[in-house]
Order: sequence, then C-alpha cells, then structure tokens
Amino acid sequence: MDPEQIAQKAATHAWWPTNGRVLVAVSTGIDSMVLLHLLEQLRPTGLTIGVAHVNHQLRAASMAEARFLTEYCHDRELPFYMATWEDPAVRNIEAQARDFRYAFFKKIMAEEAYPCLVTAHHLDDQVETMLMKMIRTGEVFASSGMQLEQPFNNGKLIRPLLHTPKETIIAYAQKNQLIYYEDETNQSDCYQRNRLRQQVLPALKLENPQAFAHFQQISEQLLRLEEWLAQQQAIWREEAVVFFEDSITIDLTWYAKKSTTEQTYFLADIIKQGQEKFNLAISHKQIQQVQKLLEKKKPQWRIDLTDDWEFSRQYEQLLLQKKKQIQASEGVFSLKRNQGIYLTEDQWVGLFLPGQEKIPEKVKDWSEYRQTIKLDLTIELTLRKRQPGDRIALSSSLTKRLSRYLIDQKIPQNKREDAWVLCDENETILALLPYMLSYLSIPKETDKIHYVLLYKYQK
Repeated sequence: MDPEQIAQKAATHAWWPTNGRVLVAVSTGIDSMVLLHLLEQLRPTGLTIGVAHVNHQLRAASMAEARFLTEYCHDRELPFYMATWEDPAVRNIEAQARDFRYAFFKKIMAEEAYPCLVTAHHLDDQVETMLMKMIRTGEVFASSGMQLEQPFNNGKLIRPLLHTPKETIIAYAQKNQLIYYEDETNQSDCYQRNRLRQQVLPALKLENPQAFAHFQQISEQLLRLEEWLAQQQAIWREEAVVFFEDSITIDLTWYAKKSTTEQTYFLADIIKQGQEKFNLAISHKQIQQVQKLLEKKKPQWRIDLTDDWEFSRQYEQLLLQKKKQIQASEGVFSLKRNQGIYLTEDQWVGLFLPGQEKIPEKVKDWSEYRQTIKLDLTIELTLRKRQPGDRIALSSSLTKRLSRYLIDQKIPQNKREDAWVLCDENETILALLPYMLSYLSIPKETDKIHYVLLYKYQK
C-alpha cells in the first residue's frame, strides 16, 4: 500500500481530479492517520486536503486527541475543521454519535466546497459490518457491505482503504512511524462490533486467510444483484401496480403468473414503496401473512397493519390502503321527490321527474348511475346501509340476499361498503345503488308516473 496506489485508484474510479478537493474524516486512530498520511503524499500533485474531526467528549483522551490533531494540521498547513458534541447521548450512543459526525461532515462539505468525503474504513471493518447486518436482519440484501464509493450530500463518500486488511494498515503505520491514538473502548466487550472483532474475525482468518477477501466479493456481488433486481422491480411496478394518494393497488392476475421467487421480491418491493410513500412500519411477520393468504387464493380478506392501514384482497386486486373511515353522515336519509341530497362528500343522490333533474355543478363530472323507476306517490323513501338479511326482489317469486348478489357479481369489499339501499317505509328494498333495481321498481310501459333515480359518486 502506497500513495501511488491510491492515486491510481482515484484515477481509475474518477474519485477526484488531480487538483481536486477532498475532506478527510480523521479520528486520530491508526486507520484515519494512515489514510491522512497517504493523501498528504499526493499534495504535490495538486490535491487539496481538508481535515474534519469530531470531539465526542466520551473519553478522557478526547481533548488531548483534539489538541494533537489541531497542531498536526497547523504544522502541515492543512485546513482543519472541528466540532464538539456538547450534549453526548446516554443511550444508543454509537448510532447517535455517527449521526452527529456525518451531519457535521455534510455541513463542512457544503460551506467549504468539498465534493468528496474520504473515510478510513478498511477490509476488517467491511467484514464486521456484514456480520452485524446478518445477525441483526437475516435479509440477503440488507447484509451487503459498504461501497467503495457512494453518493453523499451533494457529492460522494469514498473509502480508498476498503480492500485493505488491517494488518497492512498497521504495517504502514509502523514503517512510517506515525503517531496515533488508540481508543480504549475498542477493547470493551460491551459492543457487538468489538466482540466480533476480538472473537470471530481472528477465527475466520485462521480458518481461511482469504475469508475476508471472500466477504468483499460477496458484498460486491450482492450490490450488483440488488442493482439488477431494482431494475426488474421497476418494470414490475409499471406492469402491475397503480399508485394513488392514499393506496396502492396490485393486479393479482399478473401476480399469479409469476414464480414464487418473483412473487417474493415483488411483494418486498411493494411493501418498501408503501413504507416510504406512507411512512408505514410493516413487520416481516405481516409480510409472511400476506404471502400465505395469497397462496390460499381466498377471494377476499383483510390484514390490519396499523390503526389506520390495512392490506386487503378484493378478488383479483391486492390493496395497501387506509382503512375505510365510516363518516358521521352515513346514517339513514329521507329521499324526497324532485330533490337531491349529499350522502357523503363523495356521494350524491336525487329523485326527479324526467327532464327536471337538478344536478349540482360540483357533481356533474362524477361517475353516474341513472335508472328510471316506478313509484307510488304515497310512499316514503329512505336510504341506508346494508343490513344482515337484506333481500331484493328479482321477480314476482324470487328474492336474493344482497350479500350473495355482491359476491356473485364479484364486487370488491370496499365497494360493497360504499353501496346504499333504497327502501320504502315497509323496508321493502327498491334498489341497491349503484348496482341494481328491485323487480318492484322497474317501470312497465303502462306506468304513467315514473321518476329518474340519479346517483353520482367519485371513485
């Protein structure tokens, strides 16, 4: 490992131009001091280096390390930027410290015009990271490691030492007699990363000296596979998914034609889209429940995800949607002749003599169900929701349960809930809006008095 190798990698991967500007994250540990020393050797070629350091105030040596690095950069005329964590966390310290560091790096990159942040992550770090992810998640793509280069802020984050073993870094520091500070917390077994570093990694190296290189190969393969899968998932979304403001609809006819593996990764992507679009937390157990129900091919079902969201199957559609909220106005309405009323914000109904329809401007472009019906002038009409046991007359001798009619017509569950029952004062059902009329309300040619039943609704 030498500066020329770093320069060659930078040119090969177009990390930065010869006269570029890079911000180096330096903790004063051996890894970052080696990285800084390597990059310093490239300054004569025109590379501008800035040093960013965070004093987390978590250890007694933090102040001494900050003073050392301040003097180091001053003596070498390196731009130096430091932040102090004034209010360190007491819980989840590692994650919150990392968030503080990277927020600071972003700030300096933006203010001082550094397009590249360079960190000292190395091959041993890569293996530790991958093992931690495997232990925590059990998910294939969640177990991939760090990338050699990735977008960061308005520029990129680069890890030039990612393929370099720790032993090589130690040898370089010894050869060049570099001064660095050892973080004593690295020896504590309170942290999972330390336990892996001290107990598992040495065993892997003993088992096979090439084990760490194999982990890196696996990480690169996973990243390439994930990139390919993301492209495939985008195609699937175009073919089978419709996104609405408050729901996602999936074509299950399309879904059924896919292999089990394709179905698995398709659903994983849709759930990810839903989590991001609607800020949902969906558990792995809930995902498995959806898959199992789809395998059973039951035409309709629901799974509660949260208090407000659900997965539901409605015949050949799978919906991720907000649960239907029953509106306060969804009670019983009196419908008078030559009058229209709003049932909900999205539903309006009116009963008029032919040619005398009075339709509000607001509803004119809504979907429409229009039927001519016969009525006895003396009866009172009401509109209500379906009730258990409701039946509608199909002929003079045949009636049918509304629930069975809706099933036979394969009306989705959410559409059933939107339906309204028109009945008289004797609870005789005259119509199911917006689907059918009772035999009793279908006008004959000899009927002199008939009305237009007009139902307007937004889909």
